[in-house]
Amino acid sequence: MSSLSPDPAQLTARLLRVFGAAHADPDADLLLRRRAALTFLFTQPDAALRLDGRGGQAVTLTVGEEARSAPSDLTFRMTARAAHALWLGELNPVTAMLAGQLSVQGPLPLALALSPSLKVMQAAYRAEIAREGAGAGH
Repeated sequence: MSSLSPDPAQLTARLLRVFGAAHADPDADLLLRRRAALTFLFTQPDAALRLDGRGGQAVTLTVGEEARSAPSDLTFRMTARAAHALWLGELNPVTAMLAGQLSVQGPLPLALALSPSLKVMQAAYRAEIAREGAGAGH
């Protein structure tokens, strides 16, 4: 597993690239079809990212205080380390919730309806980690 940067700006930049790549994939349009907004709140380091597909045309990404303060249909809270393991595919979401590593606020049926897009997110995250690793060697 690659190392996690403790720097919130680097974490946010990584997540913007990952979410941007994942939501460019036609298989990840569940957020748009559901017209939903999701907020991810991370600790260690503190970061916030919000994906808004409520308009149904494109997903809008916001970060920081703007992401924290805007209303969302679902809010996911976890440490950056737990998110890293989740998106690498090393941590099962149900296991993470049962272990207290992930909390989800909002309607469970919506979270379950969006769960197929996790595989797209995981693939985008692994590709970004590989890209970062390749860049570190140059």
